[in-house]
Amino acid sequence: MYVIPDYKFCYLAAPRTGSKAVAKALVEKYGAVCIGNHHTTPDENLEYELGSDWIICSTVRNSWDTMISWWFKIERRGRMKPLSVFLPHFCQGWSDFVQRRQLWWKCLPYTNKTLRHHRLNVDLDQALVAAGLPPIDLPVVTDSKRGGRPYQIFYKGDTANWVAQYFKEENERYNFKF
Repeated sequence: MYVIPDYKFCYLAAPRTGSKAVAKALVEKYGAVCIGNHHTTPDENLEYELGSDWIICSTVRNSWDTMISWWFKIERRGRMKPLSVFLPHFCQGWSDFVQRRQLWWKCLPYTNKTLRHHRLNVDLDQALVAAGLPPIDLPVVTDSKRGGRPYQIFYKGDTANWVAQYFKEENERYNFKF
């Protein structure tokens, strides 16, 4: 959780959404303070209170893109499974990241601004300006191991449809498309 108290601005870092780039930029440009750790949420740090007049934002990412990002992250750890096996295993066994068929459940209850990964700099700039801060350029912090290849090419057979159905509510809420 990153805060800029003088501007009543808070960024809640969600995994696999460009949060390291946002955090780095906020710390370097505005002196944002990390409260707890990178992925701390307000309920995990009760000593720091965010008022209702704060801008509190977090990032969401297309479900299909996110699942490929997680698949590649876990592949680097040597536990690679075929995508058709990985998807249900991850979604049902990693409750820190997926709960009630939602990827972004942990941060969103606290937010009043949602940043979309596919237009992260634009959405972040709008949130910063609303708080009275100038726009910012995001650095590249974590390079994808998939070499810039589009997530769509990794889906074979019924795997794309599986993600569509599993995250149906979230995909509709954010108008995510395959």
